[in-house]
Amino acid sequence: MSQGSSRQFSWSGLFHPSRMQLSLLPFLVLLAPAIRSDGRPRAVLTLEPPWFNVLQGDKVTLNCKVFQTPGHHSIKWLHNGSALPIHQNSYTIPAVNMENSGEYQCRTEHTPLSNSVKLQVSSDWLLLQVERLEFMEGDSMTLRCHSWRSQPLNKVTYYHNDQALKYEFQSFDYIVPKVNYTHSGSYYCTGFMGHISQLSATVVITVQGGKPSTANVVIITLVLVVVIAIIAAAALYYYKRHKKPAHTPDEIGRIEVENSMSYSLLKHTDNPEEEASGRSTYKNPQ
Repeated sequence: MSQGSSRQFSWSGLFHPSRMQLSLLPFLVLLAPAIRSDGRPRAVLTLEPPWFNVLQGDKVTLNCKVFQTPGHHSIKWLHNGSALPIHQNSYTIPAVNMENSGEYQCRTEHTPLSNSVKLQVSSDWLLLQVERLEFMEGDSMTLRCHSWRSQPLNKVTYYHNDQALKYEFQSFDYIVPKVNYTHSGSYYCTGFMGHISQLSATVVITVQGGKPSTANVVIITLVLVVVIAIIAAAALYYYKRHKKPAHTPDEIGRIEVENSMSYSLLKHTDNPEEEASGRSTYKNPQ
Protein backbone atom coordinates (compact mmCIF):
# COMPACT_ATOMS: atom_id res chain seq x y z
CA MET A 1 0.00 0.00 0.00
CA SER A 2 1.38 3.43 -0.94
CA GLN A 3 2.05 6.21 1.54
CA GLY A 4 -0.85 8.31 0.24
CA SER A 5 -3.36 5.47 0.53
CA SER A 6 -2.08 4.65 4.04
CA ARG A 7 -2.64 8.24 5.17
CA GLN A 8 -6.11 8.22 3.66
CA PHE A 9 -6.99 5.02 5.49
CA SER A 10 -5.80 6.33 8.83
CA TRP A 11 -7.96 9.44 8.67
CA SER A 12 -11.06 7.93 7.09
CA GLY A 13 -10.96 4.78 9.17
CA LEU A 14 -9.80 4.24 12.70
CA PHE A 15 -8.32 7.73 13.22
CA HIS A 16 -11.08 9.78 11.66
CA PRO A 17 -11.20 13.30 13.21
CA SER A 18 -14.84 12.91 14.21
CA ARG A 19 -13.94 9.81 16.24
CA MET A 20 -10.79 11.27 17.78
CA GLN A 21 -12.19 14.70 18.70
CA LEU A 22 -13.45 13.83 22.17
CA SER A 23 -10.48 11.65 23.12
CA LEU A 24 -7.93 14.30 22.06
CA LEU A 25 -9.71 17.27 23.64
CA PRO A 26 -8.12 16.96 27.13
CA PHE A 27 -4.64 16.76 25.59
CA LEU A 28 -5.28 19.76 23.35
CA VAL A 29 -6.42 21.81 26.35
CA LEU A 30 -3.26 20.94 28.27
CA LEU A 31 -0.98 21.67 25.34
CA ALA A 32 -2.74 24.84 24.17
CA PRO A 33 -0.42 27.27 26.05
CA ALA A 34 2.61 25.50 24.54
CA ILE A 35 1.41 25.47 20.91
CA ARG A 36 1.36 28.47 18.61
CA SER A 37 -1.26 29.10 15.96
CA ASP A 38 1.19 27.87 13.32
CA GLY A 39 1.43 24.49 15.07
CA ARG A 40 5.03 24.82 16.27
CA PRO A 41 5.69 23.87 19.93
CA ARG A 42 6.33 26.73 22.29
CA ALA A 43 8.43 26.82 25.44
CA VAL A 44 6.70 27.41 28.78
CA LEU A 45 8.47 29.60 31.36
CA THR A 46 7.62 29.43 35.06
CA LEU A 47 8.90 30.96 38.32
CA GLU A 48 9.99 29.09 41.45
CA PRO A 49 8.79 30.11 43.97
CA PRO A 50 5.79 31.43 42.00
CA TRP A 51 5.80 35.04 43.33
CA PHE A 52 6.38 37.64 40.65
CA ASN A 53 7.42 40.24 43.28
CA VAL A 54 10.40 39.54 45.51
CA LEU A 55 12.75 41.35 47.88
CA GLN A 56 16.42 42.00 47.35
CA GLY A 57 18.46 38.98 48.37
CA ASP A 58 15.72 36.42 47.62
CA LYS A 59 16.52 33.31 45.59
CA VAL A 60 14.65 32.90 42.32
CA THR A 61 14.67 30.11 39.74
CA LEU A 62 13.21 30.35 36.23
CA ASN A 63 12.38 27.04 34.53
CA CYS A 64 12.08 26.72 30.76
CA LYS A 65 10.09 23.68 29.65
CA VAL A 66 10.64 23.02 25.96
CA PHE A 67 8.68 20.66 23.68
CA GLN A 68 11.32 19.80 21.08
CA THR A 69 12.79 17.02 18.97
CA PRO A 70 15.95 15.23 20.11
CA GLY A 71 19.15 17.13 19.43
CA HIS A 72 17.78 20.63 20.07
CA HIS A 73 19.07 21.13 23.59
CA SER A 74 20.46 24.67 23.50
CA ILE A 75 18.25 27.11 25.42
CA LYS A 76 18.42 30.83 24.78
CA TRP A 77 17.39 33.24 27.53
CA LEU A 78 16.24 36.83 27.14
CA HIS A 79 16.03 39.52 29.82
CA ASN A 80 14.18 42.64 28.69
CA GLY A 81 14.92 41.58 25.10
CA SER A 82 18.67 41.12 25.63
CA ALA A 83 20.36 37.71 25.43
CA LEU A 84 21.74 36.14 28.61
CA PRO A 85 24.83 33.85 28.69
CA ILE A 86 22.69 30.95 29.93
CA HIS A 87 21.93 27.76 27.96
CA GLN A 88 20.41 25.41 30.54
CA ASN A 89 16.72 24.62 31.07
CA SER A 90 16.72 26.50 34.39
CA TYR A 91 18.17 29.84 35.38
CA THR A 92 18.78 30.40 39.10
CA ILE A 93 19.56 33.78 40.67
CA PRO A 94 20.87 33.08 44.21
CA ALA A 95 20.28 36.63 45.45
CA VAL A 96 18.29 38.98 43.24
CA ASN A 97 18.94 42.71 43.07
CA MET A 98 17.19 45.63 41.45
CA GLU A 99 18.94 44.99 38.12
CA ASN A 100 17.22 41.61 37.85
CA SER A 101 13.79 43.23 37.55
CA GLY A 102 12.07 42.96 34.19
CA GLU A 103 10.66 40.43 31.75
CA TYR A 104 12.15 37.05 30.95
CA GLN A 105 11.66 34.68 28.00
CA CYS A 106 13.31 31.55 26.68
CA ARG A 107 13.46 29.60 23.43
CA THR A 108 15.45 27.10 21.41
CA GLU A 109 16.95 27.48 17.98
CA HIS A 110 13.93 25.88 16.35
CA THR A 111 11.09 26.95 18.64
CA PRO A 112 9.38 30.33 19.10
CA LEU A 113 9.70 32.47 22.21
CA SER A 114 8.03 31.34 25.40
CA ASN A 115 5.48 33.25 27.41
CA SER A 116 6.82 36.33 29.17
CA VAL A 117 7.43 36.18 32.94
CA LYS A 118 7.72 39.40 34.91
CA LEU A 119 10.00 39.70 37.93
CA GLN A 120 9.71 42.74 40.20
CA VAL A 121 12.45 43.27 42.79
CA SER A 122 11.84 45.65 45.72
CA SER A 123 13.90 46.96 48.59
CA ASP A 124 11.82 46.97 51.76
CA TRP A 125 11.34 45.30 55.14
CA LEU A 126 7.98 43.74 54.28
CA LEU A 127 6.37 42.70 50.99
CA LEU A 128 2.97 41.29 50.09
CA GLN A 129 3.75 38.63 47.49
CA VAL A 130 1.33 37.41 44.81
CA GLU A 131 1.69 35.16 41.78
CA ARG A 132 0.30 37.77 39.43
CA LEU A 133 -1.82 40.91 39.41
CA GLU A 134 -4.66 39.68 37.17
CA PHE A 135 -6.89 36.69 37.86
CA MET A 136 -9.87 35.12 36.17
CA GLU A 137 -13.03 34.36 38.10
CA GLY A 138 -12.71 30.92 39.69
CA ASP A 139 -8.90 31.02 39.96
CA SER A 140 -7.16 30.29 43.24
CA MET A 141 -5.26 33.23 44.77
CA THR A 142 -2.56 33.05 47.45
CA LEU A 143 -1.13 36.06 49.29
CA ARG A 144 2.11 35.86 51.27
CA CYS A 145 3.38 38.42 53.75
CA HIS A 146 7.16 38.15 53.24
CA SER A 147 9.90 39.72 55.39
CA TRP A 148 13.39 40.77 54.29
CA ARG A 149 15.80 37.84 54.43
CA SER A 150 12.85 35.79 55.76
CA GLN A 151 13.30 37.16 59.25
CA PRO A 152 10.81 35.88 61.87
CA LEU A 153 7.44 37.58 61.43
CA ASN A 154 4.48 37.51 63.80
CA LYS A 155 1.16 39.24 64.47
CA VAL A 156 0.40 39.22 60.76
CA THR A 157 -2.74 40.90 59.38
CA TYR A 158 -3.93 40.98 55.77
CA TYR A 159 -6.01 43.89 54.45
CA HIS A 160 -8.32 44.29 51.46
CA ASN A 161 -9.44 47.81 50.57
CA ASP A 162 -8.32 48.92 54.07
CA GLN A 163 -10.51 46.27 55.73
CA ALA A 164 -8.77 43.63 57.89
CA LEU A 165 -9.23 40.13 56.46
CA LYS A 166 -7.44 37.86 58.88
CA TYR A 167 -5.02 38.03 61.79
CA GLU A 168 -2.79 35.35 63.25
CA PHE A 169 0.09 35.50 65.68
CA GLN A 170 2.33 33.36 63.46
CA SER A 171 3.11 34.15 59.83
CA PHE A 172 0.73 32.48 57.38
CA ASP A 173 -0.45 32.60 53.76
CA TYR A 174 -3.89 34.00 52.95
CA ILE A 175 -5.60 31.73 50.41
CA VAL A 176 -8.77 32.37 48.39
CA PRO A 177 -9.83 29.06 46.74
CA LYS A 178 -12.02 30.72 44.09
CA VAL A 179 -11.91 34.44 43.42
CA ASN A 180 -14.67 36.58 41.99
CA TYR A 181 -14.96 40.26 41.07
CA THR A 182 -15.48 41.24 44.72
CA HIS A 183 -11.86 40.23 45.39
CA SER A 184 -10.55 42.97 43.10
CA GLY A 185 -8.93 45.90 44.83
CA SER A 186 -5.92 46.87 46.91
CA TYR A 187 -4.16 44.54 49.33
CA TYR A 188 -1.39 44.95 51.89
CA CYS A 189 -0.21 43.32 55.09
CA THR A 190 1.28 44.28 58.42
CA GLY A 191 3.44 42.33 60.83
CA PHE A 192 5.99 42.58 63.62
CA MET A 193 9.67 41.89 63.05
CA GLY A 194 10.81 41.63 66.63
CA HIS A 195 9.10 44.49 68.45
CA ILE A 196 8.79 46.75 65.41
CA SER A 197 5.61 46.88 63.32
CA GLN A 198 6.14 46.90 59.56
CA LEU A 199 3.75 47.76 56.71
CA SER A 200 4.01 46.41 53.17
CA ALA A 201 3.42 48.37 50.00
CA THR A 202 -0.04 48.13 48.40
CA VAL A 203 -0.68 45.61 45.64
CA VAL A 204 -3.63 46.17 43.28
CA ILE A 205 -5.29 42.97 42.06
CA THR A 206 -7.89 42.69 39.31
CA VAL A 207 -10.34 39.79 38.86
CA GLN A 208 -11.85 39.55 35.40
CA GLY A 209 -14.91 37.75 34.08
CA GLY A 210 -17.24 37.98 37.09
CA LYS A 211 -18.93 41.38 37.21
CA PRO A 212 -21.69 41.86 34.62
CA SER A 213 -20.71 44.38 31.99
CA THR A 214 -22.68 47.56 31.37
CA ALA A 215 -23.90 46.20 28.04
CA ASN A 216 -25.26 43.07 29.70
CA VAL A 217 -27.03 45.14 32.33
CA VAL A 218 -28.67 47.27 29.61
CA ILE A 219 -29.80 44.19 27.69
CA ILE A 220 -31.26 42.56 30.80
CA THR A 221 -33.08 45.80 31.67
CA LEU A 222 -34.58 46.06 28.17
CA VAL A 223 -35.74 42.45 28.28
CA LEU A 224 -37.45 43.05 31.62
CA VAL A 225 -39.16 46.18 30.28
CA VAL A 226 -40.46 44.27 27.23
CA VAL A 227 -41.75 41.41 29.40
CA ILE A 228 -43.54 43.83 31.74
CA ALA A 229 -45.09 45.66 28.77
CA ILE A 230 -46.38 42.37 27.29
CA ILE A 231 -47.91 41.34 30.62
CA ALA A 232 -49.57 44.74 31.03
CA ALA A 233 -50.99 44.62 27.49
CA ALA A 234 -52.36 41.11 28.04
CA ALA A 235 -53.98 42.15 31.33
CA LEU A 236 -55.59 45.21 29.70
CA TYR A 237 -56.93 43.10 26.81
CA TYR A 238 -58.42 40.58 29.22
CA TYR A 239 -60.02 43.35 31.28
CA LYS A 240 -61.63 45.02 28.28
CA ARG A 241 -62.87 41.73 26.88
CA HIS A 242 -64.65 40.67 30.05
CA LYS A 243 -65.91 44.07 31.22
CA LYS A 244 -69.65 44.79 30.61
CA PRO A 245 -69.91 47.81 28.33
CA ALA A 246 -71.69 50.96 29.60
CA HIS A 247 -75.11 51.73 28.06
CA THR A 248 -75.70 54.80 25.93
CA PRO A 249 -78.63 57.18 26.71
CA ASP A 250 -80.72 55.71 23.85
CA GLU A 251 -80.13 52.21 25.12
CA ILE A 252 -81.04 53.28 28.67
CA GLY A 253 -84.38 54.73 27.39
CA ARG A 254 -85.15 51.60 25.41
CA ILE A 255 -84.45 49.42 28.40
CA GLU A 256 -86.75 51.55 30.62
CA VAL A 257 -89.62 51.23 28.07
CA GLU A 258 -89.14 47.49 27.88
CA ASN A 259 -89.11 47.21 31.66
CA SER A 260 -92.31 49.31 31.89
CA MET A 261 -94.11 47.14 29.33
CA SER A 262 -92.99 43.98 31.08
CA TYR A 263 -94.26 45.35 34.40
CA SER A 264 -97.65 46.25 32.86
CA LEU A 265 -98.09 42.82 31.34
CA LEU A 266 -97.20 41.16 34.61
CA LYS A 267 -99.66 43.38 36.49
CA HIS A 268 -102.58 42.48 34.23
CA THR A 269 -101.89 38.80 34.27
CA ASP A 270 -101.61 38.58 38.06
CA ASN A 271 -105.49 38.11 38.50
CA PRO A 272 -107.07 36.80 35.30
CA GLU A 273 -110.51 36.27 36.97
CA GLU A 274 -110.89 39.94 37.81
CA GLU A 275 -109.93 40.84 34.30
CA ALA A 276 -112.58 38.49 32.84
CA SER A 277 -115.25 39.75 35.28
CA GLY A 278 -114.54 43.31 34.34
CA ARG A 279 -115.03 42.53 30.72
CA SER A 280 -118.42 40.79 31.32
CA THR A 281 -120.00 43.64 33.31
CA TYR A 282 -118.91 46.31 30.99
CA LYS A 283 -121.76 47.70 28.88
CA ASN A 284 -121.58 49.88 25.94
CA PRO A 285 -123.43 53.17 26.39
CA GLN A 286 -126.60 53.43 24.59
